[in-house]
Amino acid sequence: MKDRKILVPLDQSSISTQTVAGLLARKETLTFPLTLLHVLDPRRISYEGFGTTPREELEQRAVDEAQKFLASQQALFAAAGVAVITLFKQGYAREVICELADSGEFDLLVIGRKPDTDLRNLLFGQVANHVIHTVKCPVLIL
Repeated sequence: MKDRKILVPLDQSSISTQTVAGLLARKETLTFPLTLLHVLDPRRISYEGFGTTPREELEQRAVDEAQKFLASQQALFAAAGVAVITLFKQGYAREVICELADSGEFDLLVIGRKPDTDLRNLLFGQVANHVIHTVKCPVLIL
């Protein structure tokens, strides 16, 4: 994987945790810096149970939490001696990841994938499954 610009989409799932562990285990073969991407879909923010809290405040909290997550991932890689760039985007994760992966800026997409059944993928539309079957850039599945 030498001399490749690598895009790594992450969320707060156990699959992303496994992806990070897999990348760190392979750090001797990677090109640095890696680009860690986190996508926040504002449409998925739940407003229930927050009473009179303004919508804008809740959305800002979600953005702040997303950025804290990215900072924690950056610190994790830094502790392992791996240089990363973080990238935060808002939008529909499937679309944002595919658009960036195929933008010409990246040579490889590294993504984790949960081995779900075909029925679950059909019903719930797993992001990684969609991305893997849509992008034109090479993909490494961890």
